[in-house]
Amino acid sequence: MRSVLIAAGGTGGHISPGVALAESLVENKEAFGIQKVYLHSLIRNKDNPDLKQAPCEVVWHNTPSLSGNILLLPFRYVFQLIRSWITFSKLEVDAIIGMGGYSSVPALLYAVLFGKKLYLCEQNCIPGKVNRIFFRFADKVSFSFPPKDTKLSCQWEILGNPLRSKTVPKLALKFSEKWDPKKKKQFNVLVMGGSQGARQINNIVVSLMKHEVIQERFRFRMLTGTALYDEVSKKTKAADLISYSDNMAEHYEWANLVVARSGSGVLSECAAYALPMVLIPYPFAKDDHQTANAKYMEANGAAALLEQRDEDESKLFRILDEFAENPELLNEMSIKSLECSHVEASLETARFFFESKI
Repeated sequence: MRSVLIAAGGTGGHISPGVALAESLVENKEAFGIQKVYLHSLIRNKDNPDLKQAPCEVVWHNTPSLSGNILLLPFRYVFQLIRSWITFSKLEVDAIIGMGGYSSVPALLYAVLFGKKLYLCEQNCIPGKVNRIFFRFADKVSFSFPPKDTKLSCQWEILGNPLRSKTVPKLALKFSEKWDPKKKKQFNVLVMGGSQGARQINNIVVSLMKHEVIQERFRFRMLTGTALYDEVSKKTKAADLISYSDNMAEHYEWANLVVARSGSGVLSECAAYALPMVLIPYPFAKDDHQTANAKYMEANGAAALLEQRDEDESKLFRILDEFAENPELLNEMSIKSLECSHVEASLETARFFFESKI
């Protein structure tokens, strides 16, 4: 096989696992019989930290969103489509790996129309629209979670969401191994709203920290998002505030508990570190896939679910108060979280697609 192209397009949820998969393929090219590996992503993502650290060449494209100007869209789209196909032909691409999202469509169509191998990765419990369309053409599909209402004629496996090598823990410590009631008075809580932050999560936690009993029992570290850092810093001095971090492993190792959205990447990383979770799904995610992801983790005993409509801090207060009174609950959730993990997902997915026994 001459070359493999990974279509890791629009958002961080598609990009990070795509780069993780590229790491495994590049590291094991000979074993997989691959000469070249490429990543394919939107030009707007040139500053994405994962793509800046990509282990292979990134091929940039500017395919327009399908929600653009209805009169100009067909012409712009066809132009970018043909442009991408010419590039793929020059690169002698033999196989396409689609990570989902509209920006992967040019690569997926190329595989279908020109008879190339097509592999798909689906990160969420509810598959995205583009992947749903292309499932019927795929040679193999890898899922992060058991898919809902999905019937496939091709070979498929549940292998987890590929994680970057820098994020995979050397040793996952369960709650009971990180928190000693005799030595530590407070629980470390990591609060995350995603790379752009989440105002609602920030506001709930800021309100929560005004309760004296919470300050006594919990220590908070908040990844506010760059755009929201100043706003949060004016509201509270009771937490360690970080606008953005490219070293999540450090924060996961510090934490005893995570409060976060429920994108597949966050769930996969937290599970790899055996972290109990309180999840607040983003309610406007396509097909409400974040709620489905959160309910999967909740059903498996790894998380508590807090819905967006819970506007104030009262429900989160009750959840944390219960954890403080019964730390064994956190240990049980920690064990269940680790059971949901797939730390070798990147290599396992590469093996599955390219049939290597390494």
